Amino acid sequence: MSAIGHQADPHRRRLVVEADGGSRGNPGPAAFGALVRDPGSGAVLAEAAEPIGTATNNVAEYRGLIAGLRLTREIDQGAAVEVRMDSKLVIEQMAGRWKVKHADMRRLALEAREIAPPDTVWTWVPRERNKAADALLNKVLDGGDPVWAITGVATADGADSGSQGSESQDPETPGSGQPGSATPEDVTRATSAEEPRPLLGWGDAQGSATTLLLVRHGETVHSVAKRFSGTGGEDVSLTERGRAQAEAAAALVAARADRSEIAAVVSSPLRRTRETAAFVAEALGLPVTVEPGFAETAFGDWDGLTFAEVRDRWPAQLDAWLASTAVAPPNGESFDDVLRRVRSARDRLIRNHAGRPVVVVTHVTPIKLLTCMALDVPTRTVFRMELPPGSATELQWYADGLAALRSFGVVPSDSRIAGARAGR
Repeated sequence: MSAIGHQADPHRRRLVVEADGGSRGNPGPAAFGALVRDPGSGAVLAEAAEPIGTATNNVAEYRGLIAGLRLTREIDQGAAVEVRMDSKLVIEQMAGRWKVKHADMRRLALEAREIAPPDTVWTWVPRERNKAADALLNKVLDGGDPVWAITGVATADGADSGSQGSESQDPETPGSGQPGSATPEDVTRATSAEEPRPLLGWGDAQGSATTLLLVRHGETVHSVAKRFSGTGGEDVSLTERGRAQAEAAAALVAARADRSEIAAVVSSPLRRTRETAAFVAEALGLPVTVEPGFAETAFGDWDGLTFAEVRDRWPAQLDAWLASTAVAPPNGESFDDVLRRVRSARDRLIRNHAGRPVVVVTHVTPIKLLTCMALDVPTRTVFRMELPPGSATELQWYADGLAALRSFGVVPSDSRIAGARAGR
């Protein structure tokens, strides 16, 4: 074992990250696997595994580390974290004892350092003690479905509601053995850590970003009455004002971007978004592509009801839903479930339209979740965002995973909406 870092406050919740990444070809088809354990019981609290296209082993390992750290943030932002990996390279670089040489890996290391708590403990473990993370990545490389799941909730006293993994290592005592050797061409030794990651606009250029111009559909009868309105319920159309909002939003998007640069107009499959997307497509001279991943949450038995009506009929279930994004409405979909499909849809857009703007016409929940991802804040932050109908939000993602929020919920002026109504 090789552990580097400060000892955590014993009164803070503790979480252990196990992460790995690999490619078949180096570079070749690559994926990562990561999980979070409760250190008292060894129970698995969260798991993540995704293919990342063609990459090297080292890049995949960093992507696994970043995923594991993001999982800890979703469980408890204030937790003390220990990271265990069988990559000597990543552990030494993250501890600041080796300097990252290559630019792509340097960006990933800076992203990981930005997410990790300052007192993170970095522990090298032998490969046989990292079998669970390795199994996750190999499963997706073999064609299995991507995974992003919070399976349990750690508590400060060490109790948990997670599952025990068959390949779990001793939770309190990481594996022992001689540290592995790093690849000389990948690193140079340094006596100090990397500089903190710069804020966008203050550091070196990050390359071309993929810009998502997110448009919320225009007003419907359900949005006016503040009713739950999701996938599987009544597929409502835009109101007259909603159509004017959609037309004004289309003009706003067209004015904010170079039309010749926009790669695609993408829409949720629901009627109100397709109607809104038609205005955007006309303004830009592009066809509409439907992406089911950007559909609104399925609110199940609550669809079509107001908040007060749900409170009257399902008070306990509503409280549970408000308290945890892992809880779904009866016969519906949790925000954590929506997050997974929205993330997958976003990844497809970035792969297919890298470095170009894409207009996505969607709903409240997907836009809020994409914003949470860009800002790296907990999913429950969706409850603190207000997003008007017909508004535009702009997010950017860079190749190294860095993201930026450029605007949120921008609404066309009343005069522009009135003009759209008058012109119709």
